[in-house]
Amino acid sequence: MSLLIDTIGGDGGSEFEFNGIDNGAILEKIGVWVGPFQVKALSVQLSDGQTKEFGIYSDSYPYSEFKFEPGELFTSLSLWGNGKGSRLGAIKFQTNKERNFFAKMTNWELKTECPMDIGSGVCLGVEGKSGADIDSLGFVFINSIKSVVMKDVTYPTLHHMIPNVNLEEIKSISYRNSSTVEEQHTLETSNKITRTSSWSTGNAMESAYNMSVEAAIPELNLIDNEFSLMLGTPSTYELESSDEISENLIYIIKVPPGKSMDVRVTFGRADIHLPYKATVEVTCIDGTNYQYDKSGIYKGVVYTNAKVDMQEVP
Repeated sequence: MSLLIDTIGGDGGSEFEFNGIDNGAILEKIGVWVGPFQVKALSVQLSDGQTKEFGIYSDSYPYSEFKFEPGELFTSLSLWGNGKGSRLGAIKFQTNKERNFFAKMTNWELKTECPMDIGSGVCLGVEGKSGADIDSLGFVFINSIKSVVMKDVTYPTLHHMIPNVNLEEIKSISYRNSSTVEEQHTLETSNKITRTSSWSTGNAMESAYNMSVEAAIPELNLIDNEFSLMLGTPSTYELESSDEISENLIYIIKVPPGKSMDVRVTFGRADIHLPYKATVEVTCIDGTNYQYDKSGIYKGVVYTNAKVDMQEVP
């Protein structure tokens, strides 16, 4: 089972659910109002910016809240009923940042603690029942995770984008042949480039795990002296990756007698920003899978091959 959900409390109230199952958003902030014999109300915010409130509260009820930091996960969670089987009584959890949260009813004593199975510690949201109070509550967790992979990546506007390619100089030199026979020179130089690729995710579940990306990335394509984008060979990347490449360049320059030759070695560089769509597949250690659609912005820095231009001058 890829999702873990268990609710504690009573049977009254209307059902609610609020989670990021469809888009991978995770619990970002929870606020809790408590009453004398119950958890009175909740405010829940997900990492995609959505916020919902459940139950009814006023300023007379004690309030506490917890905001998760990037990469912060549950390491334990316990829930209590109110001892009468009618309401939620308390929420207590700890995170991998060694931070704690504990909100409980103010007058009645807590009785039976119910430790929850948190699986991977990644919480996608909550579900339960509520009316004037929080009758019951459960947290939605992903089971223990084996791998997170983004796949089936597409770039809908790839073939409509005209890349802005800037030429950068590697070396320029002039050769003068004052003799009556052709001279030959060897031009040696080197170039170092850093290709980068990244896929934006926002503050979502992928940020908590080392997600890999199975994709082809955009590359420059030159046809009839015009640049366009094409996809390279599919490979596996990190969510943010860079690749430093050094190359030694050797050119043979032939200069006619009585002439000069101006030589310029350049390469093209382009920053690529493209919307992408993909599927994120979460594989749990029990073999079950959980998938959701993902979209964002791909950013990359791409280069052309080095090019030598030679111009003969009198």
